[in-house]
Amino acid sequence: MDPFELPEQMPTDLAALGELRDKANEAFDELRAIVEGGEDLTEEQLAQLRSVATSITSIDTAITEVETAEAARRTEAQDLISQVAGDTDAEADAEGEGAEAAAADEDEGVSAEDAAAVVDEAEAAANDAASVAASGKKTNFSAAATGRKTKVPATQSKKELGWRMDSNVFGFKPGKVGFADLAEAVEAVRPGSRVRSSRPVRGGFSGQTLGRLDRDMPLVETSHELVAAIEKATDERNLPNGSLIAAGGWCAPSEQLYDFCEVPQATDLLSLPEIAIRRGGVRWPVEPDLSAIFNSFQFFFTEPELEAVDVDGNPTAVKECVEIPCPDEFEELRLNAVGYCVNAGILQNQGWPELIEWFMRSLTQEHFRALSRRTVNDMVTGSTAITIPVDAQIAAGSSVLNSLALMATNLRLDRGLGRKATIEGVAPSWLHEVIRADLANQQGTDTKAVTDAQIDGWLAARNIALQFVGDWQTRGVGQPGNLQTVIYPGTVNVLLYPAGTWFRSLSNVIELGVMYPKEQLQVNRYTQFFTEDAIAVGKRCNQSLNVTVPICPSGAIGERQTIACNTPVVTP
Repeated sequence: MDPFELPEQMPTDLAALGELRDKANEAFDELRAIVEGGEDLTEEQLAQLRSVATSITSIDTAITEVETAEAARRTEAQDLISQVAGDTDAEADAEGEGAEAAAADEDEGVSAEDAAAVVDEAEAAANDAASVAASGKKTNFSAAATGRKTKVPATQSKKELGWRMDSNVFGFKPGKVGFADLAEAVEAVRPGSRVRSSRPVRGGFSGQTLGRLDRDMPLVETSHELVAAIEKATDERNLPNGSLIAAGGWCAPSEQLYDFCEVPQATDLLSLPEIAIRRGGVRWPVEPDLSAIFNSFQFFFTEPELEAVDVDGNPTAVKECVEIPCPDEFEELRLNAVGYCVNAGILQNQGWPELIEWFMRSLTQEHFRALSRRTVNDMVTGSTAITIPVDAQIAAGSSVLNSLALMATNLRLDRGLGRKATIEGVAPSWLHEVIRADLANQQGTDTKAVTDAQIDGWLAARNIALQFVGDWQTRGVGQPGNLQTVIYPGTVNVLLYPAGTWFRSLSNVIELGVMYPKEQLQVNRYTQFFTEDAIAVGKRCNQSLNVTVPICPSGAIGERQTIACNTPVVTP
């Protein structure tokens, strides 16, 4: 088959657009058959598939525009006729009768025999109307006179009803058509009619479907569209009086859905400075301990001491030098392999592709979370544990701020950093909520609306910058994220270290898409995805602390004390 291409000028009638859509579908089905047959598309075939998919979207858009324009013209024409003729046209009334009768049909289709009976009735009504019109009398088609329901003007209808003819019917007309057009088709296929259909009819005339009533409802073809349609239809904002009203019961069983819930994106992940390790690892020297040298490396002499000499006339002030130590120890960081591999069944992918997609999306997001969790655990292992005594702090907000400020000060002084040097750290994402809960229990209305920015600002005022991660100290028994947790934990762990202490190497080793090895094909399986990364987390030069901070979101504050000032001493 030659590659499908859109014409330079898009057709403007529905029949031509329908033919063009059929050709595009044939090209699409041919390429899809290649993929479903287990073969890979060439670059040229993949480009053609993209082109066909884009073309189908363009054709569908053009069809919708033409149908919308035709519907608007029909509606306007019917409104104008109703306004001028007083809604007494017999043929229009008969058409409305047919549409109303068809709307009550549970099958929403009309056979040749059923439509013929309605046509006979409509013809009788039209003949009666013609006789009355010839006598010069004005016909009254009100509900009281005819026993029928009053026809609702098109301008009052919320949804535009109309027939869509079956494409196999003689004289097929695309888009929504009136009952008169459907009646002509009935005459064409009814036994004994003047014109007979030139197309074969399956099962005789009694089994042929002429058309279906279009109730202006969205066409649902896939389970994805069905889920979206259900959500839209059950949205109370779109319903009369804002409520759901159910009437009667359905005999048919429920329709089976195959889509899964949306996969949440991985958030609150740890970020570290990244480096590239090109070989199996990296080594660096361990800094020698200079504490002993720092205590005695300086010489200091007074002027008399510098002038003093021994009996031989040699100066007594000897200026000692220290030797530079030679590091004999190296720290080595070796790369590790992390990744995942997914196998699936060929028939499983054919019959339930939604499951494959949902599983892969879920696994991908969990892979990101697992990398963040693994990195934090490595940092915890490489940090020195420090525990703040429970009775040293009160509440939660003040306990966190005061404890972290003290430990940050210790890190600066230990390393010889400036008092404003930034101390970085990692904390669980729920720490904000503990501080907020503590402040909400304090007096004052302003504490009820504390934002994350305010809490971060209090830490920034102490030159502390924390990352808040979602996969550390969560989901366990008694921890936030566990649905059975009803109170906050009694402590929280926070990592603290000078800026630039920790780094990570994360590089791709191999990543493969869909593979069909012979061994798997023999058991009707294939590899959906395979990925492997090289990962290593390292620490250099600085100390890192894992601080355990007591927290109790009670809203407690320091005790108030009164100091007696200028009180005269009274002697007995």
